[in-house]
Amino acid sequence: MTDSLFAKLWKDALDQSDKELYIAEYGYPEWFDEISEDPDVVVDTLGNIHDVASMSVKDMVKKSGMSQAKFAEKFCIPKRTVESWCMGERSCPDYVRLMMARLLGYLQ
Repeated sequence: MTDSLFAKLWKDALDQSDKELYIAEYGYPEWFDEISEDPDVVVDTLGNIHDVASMSVKDMVKKSGMSQAKFAEKFCIPKRTVESWCMGERSCPDYVRLMMARLLGYLQ
């Protein structure tokens, strides 16, 4: 998948809170072959992108199995910042969540 296609899919996933609607909105565009010829693989890929786009930092920390302190250390982010993101006091930028999700292997 090209970076431009991924960027479009990521942005659309951020904008659409309903996973099923997000997947259904695409019908069967010509770029599906860029992901896979198998429609099930395309649906799984879109679902994975939507799931990760919907993850909060708190979800990422929990899924990683790390403490907030270890998570903060891994990404060289101040511990207090991670705590604030997890408690909902501050919002983590989408591009930062994307980079963390990629580094943690959450995107297939």
